[in-house]
Amino acid sequence: MFHPLLRPGVPVSRFRQLPDSVARDLNRRSCNIVRGNNVISEDFAGTGRRDWAVLCQQGNQASLMLYLAGSSKPAIFGTHGAGLVDDPELARGIRVAGWDYVVRHNPGIRPANAPKVCIEDGVSMGSLIYCYVNGAWAVLTGAD
Repeated sequence: MFHPLLRPGVPVSRFRQLPDSVARDLNRRSCNIVRGNNVISEDFAGTGRRDWAVLCQQGNQASLMLYLAGSSKPAIFGTHGAGLVDDPELARGIRVAGWDYVVRHNPGIRPANAPKVCIEDGVSMGSLIYCYVNGAWAVLTGAD
């Protein structure tokens, strides 16, 4: 059923900066990219290589797909339909979050191998933060 407020995604082909292996995987999954700045690349794993974060929209649901450098198999988080709307105040989006921001929202966290950057996945005023720590993705509290 089509929801009249649902904002359709953008075809993967419009994001030429994506590595071929990532673009192929997203296309294989029939993903579009959630509108906005929802393809980001940083050294999330701390290896000196570019990792990728993408909000993949499939119909009325979207998932955060996290690809480590050189991999076409993502870690998948946050599959839901919230925030796929035209209103920018309510729209779902991802952004790079620095470690200082992560610590502000998670004051007790002090991992030995703290990443320099993480990914914040937000809808409206709430968010979750995903950081690659000690070889695995950790899900932390973001804005609320």
